[in-house]
Amino acid sequence: MAKTTSSGKPELNRRGFLYAAGATAIGVAGWEAGRRADAAAGSVRADATAVAHHHHATVDPGAFRYPEGDPTYGQRRGKRPQSVHKNAARMSRQEIRRFSRAYEWAVAKGYFDVFNDQHFNARRNRHHGADLQATAPPTVAPGESLAWGLRLLPWHRSFITEGEKMLRAALAERNRRERRDPAEADLLFLPYWDATHDRDLPGWVKRLRPRGGTAIVPEGLPPGHAGYGKPVGSRYRIDFGRWPATMLGWQQLPPVDQIGRILSHDAFVDFYLPIDLAPEIVEERVPAALQALDALAQKLPDNPDVQLLVAFVETPPPEGDIEAQVAALDAFLAVGHLADLEAGKPRPDRELIRLILTGGSAFVFPPHITLHFWAGGLNPRNKNIRGTVTYFNELCVDPVFWMLHGELDRIWYTWETTHTDVPQLEGADRVFQPLRREEGRWYGGGRPYSLDQLVDHQAMAYTYDALYTV
Repeated sequence: MAKTTSSGKPELNRRGFLYAAGATAIGVAGWEAGRRADAAAGSVRADATAVAHHHHATVDPGAFRYPEGDPTYGQRRGKRPQSVHKNAARMSRQEIRRFSRAYEWAVAKGYFDVFNDQHFNARRNRHHGADLQATAPPTVAPGESLAWGLRLLPWHRSFITEGEKMLRAALAERNRRERRDPAEADLLFLPYWDATHDRDLPGWVKRLRPRGGTAIVPEGLPPGHAGYGKPVGSRYRIDFGRWPATMLGWQQLPPVDQIGRILSHDAFVDFYLPIDLAPEIVEERVPAALQALDALAQKLPDNPDVQLLVAFVETPPPEGDIEAQVAALDAFLAVGHLADLEAGKPRPDRELIRLILTGGSAFVFPPHITLHFWAGGLNPRNKNIRGTVTYFNELCVDPVFWMLHGELDRIWYTWETTHTDVPQLEGADRVFQPLRREEGRWYGGGRPYSLDQLVDHQAMAYTYDALYTV
């Protein structure tokens, strides 16, 4: 449990917990991608500086090439070509059109359905520290061991690799059907969403709302959801929805300094926990939050979630106490949902809403869940229905899913350039195969990935145009 203050040094509070003080300045080496022209506009060259994975080696800038129309775009000569993932807000019109055409085709054809199914298959993939459930109010189910959480980042790295392969195959297929050049697919990449710096989704992403696809019916769907009333385990047609920044308590994107504190950790487990599970408590907001929670407890005397939040803020558990972290998140979600429901009434209780929001203001939640909830939001006509990207059984049809996980992966990628630690996993937990061979064979995917391959930047199928900067 990290707790922040406005001071410039770490300090011990009265309960003996060490609080992270302020933003940690992280010196992160990146590379200048330079100006890039689309193939139609001709190519340009740009200098670049890179950091070799785990080696801090100096790389000759002349080893990079930047003509986008070349399959070796952005790669070191003599090495296997890698895709270069770029910020979604900095893509050219041609890159946006290329990605959108591939994505809309893949969703309409149902190619993401198996990706949805595997993302939903927690038992097979063991890829989340806590699974977000389909219920209203939202709830989370913790993974069965810490290893499930430690697999989050490498599993999604392998998932991104498979998703990009599939989208390239989908674009090549569409181009052949439309008598266009299928080789254009080699230029497609999965962009990332630099949410902490850009503070919003790019306009073109907001407009990209693909239609199609199906998903498995989970337990707990609320009335009004497309899968409600159907047998659990059967399939339903996805009704796409996205209402960014409309979920009370989740209307702020993660701040840059929060990512700086995450990047400052030396051990991988300490880096992972605040990305996925462990919220921060902001020390200077605690008095107002406790006052609001006490008033809320008087207003809602029989609500156990309010009592749990009071105890959590007064006596934070150790950061590694995953059960306590998940219980606090569940309580926060339940109380926050009361505010959303109240706000939707013709004559809402504004004081109740204010107390709930003030009571939750002491928390800074991990970027993983924050990005999902911020991007998905709530249906204004039915506050029990969340955006597609918040349902773990259907979220792959929303491009924001891939972009937000691309950003989490880029943060990890950045951390890896200055740290040697890796997820402490053993045996089968070191192998990742998000899609089975028969599921991915048609696009050349479905292969297993070892942990060693996934943490080797030279062996990865892609790289980034820039590292995360604080």
